[in-house]
Amino acid sequence: MRERVIKNIVIIINMILFFYLLFLGDNQYIYNMSYIKCLLFMSFNILFIYFYGVLKNEDKIYNVNLVLYIMLFLYMLISFTFIIGRPKVTFYTWWYKIQYKPFHTIIYQFKYGTLHSFLKNIIGNIIMLVPLSFFLIIKNDKFKKIKYQSLIILPIILLIETFQAITHTGTFDVDDIFLNYLGVVIFVLIFRKFASRMRKIFYT
Repeated sequence: MRERVIKNIVIIINMILFFYLLFLGDNQYIYNMSYIKCLLFMSFNILFIYFYGVLKNEDKIYNVNLVLYIMLFLYMLISFTFIIGRPKVTFYTWWYKIQYKPFHTIIYQFKYGTLHSFLKNIIGNIIMLVPLSFFLIIKNDKFKKIKYQSLIILPIILLIETFQAITHTGTFDVDDIFLNYLGVVIFVLIFRKFASRMRKIFYT
């Protein structure tokens, strides 16, 4: 019980700190949250939760920890897609923020994109929801099937793209939807062969 309380306190303190670094830091050179800082911060929290599960070898603990992993990932996803390196949120005419031509962005990145923009817009979109797909498979074997993954993943992709257009923090891009979903499909097809082995790592 005491260890559980300590774990929860540490996670809450870290989330408050993350919120401060994300929104309230005055010195941008010290506090400005970048993609890599956000990724490292969330990875630290996930490792902390994971090793707590190693110390407390109980199914209930693992199930709670998986929910925490998913919550932390969604927090990171929101930070990546709406806050870090994004324009200030505004609400006005947004339908011109739709890129509806299939493969327009992909072709442009292959032809004219820099390495940085290619990694961010192509590779980044392909792997963006892979961690969530991984957690879902670990949580329940039914998510080894793409149709069950799609019931969770596709609505999340569509919500992100829609709200990026509405808030002017990005563009509703059909290529992003394709790349996000393609990454999950490829991951599920490859990873489901090893899912049982990976579950043992988390549940033993």
